[in-house]
Amino acid sequence: MIKDYNLSDGDFAKLRDIIYREAGIRLNDLKKVLMQSRLIKRLRELNLDNFSEYHDYLLDNFDTEKINFINAITTNKTDFFRENDHFEYMKKVILPGIDRKGLKEIRIWSAGCSTGEEPYTIAMTVFDYYGRRQMPELLLLATDIDTQVLGKARVGTYPGERLAAVDENVISTYFNSDGADPCNYTVKDFVRSKIYFRRLNLLQDEYPMKKQFDIIFCRNVIIYFDRETQTRLFANFYRYLKDDGYMLIGHSENITSITDRFSLAGRTIYRKVL
Repeated sequence: MIKDYNLSDGDFAKLRDIIYREAGIRLNDLKKVLMQSRLIKRLRELNLDNFSEYHDYLLDNFDTEKINFINAITTNKTDFFRENDHFEYMKKVILPGIDRKGLKEIRIWSAGCSTGEEPYTIAMTVFDYYGRRQMPELLLLATDIDTQVLGKARVGTYPGERLAAVDENVISTYFNSDGADPCNYTVKDFVRSKIYFRRLNLLQDEYPMKKQFDIIFCRNVIIYFDRETQTRLFANFYRYLKDDGYMLIGHSENITSITDRFSLAGRTIYRKVL
């Protein structure tokens, strides 16, 4: 039988409903080509003839296959020091405020951490701020729904081109050159040891974390959710953010029309309204 890798409107609608239900990602009709291109590899791996067969396979093996399905559909674009003014604000405003309180522990959450560039940048920023001074214990939680990108993040190895815009002093301080492949760089152990990578679906009603956070990063994530899902998400962030904590979102995002539970402190930087 000739394999048909064209995604029909009917199969697209069925699969689109599943990704929305499971991950909160709303795909409009223009995303049909994207879904088709992302899933073709999976069809080939399973030796399936068409997307209708894949839909049936997904339903029949849902507990195991839904992870592969979500991994294929989710978008993971990130860079070191992306939207760098956030990290400058951390060093100039947020971390000095935490320092004055004399906390024994700094708790930070990177939600939607992708392949790890954001949480590693956060950790480097904290280390840069404290320098040689005694710093509080850093606990940095990095979560994503995609298990494949989490695997890459845990390893912490990146090709040289991913660090092209990173200052050479930062590279020498926080990265080791890969002896087997000098074009690759791996984040040093003292940074990696501060970060806990975990799979988390932000659509969950309850999150497993027991304590609140001083800082929550959720940047360039909410743009993939509809308004109802965004409202639920920010209600959760409100609950998990300390009363004097900070929440940072992406520069292309705006929560003004979504929630009134946060006040603007800087460019896409927010604090809880008490």
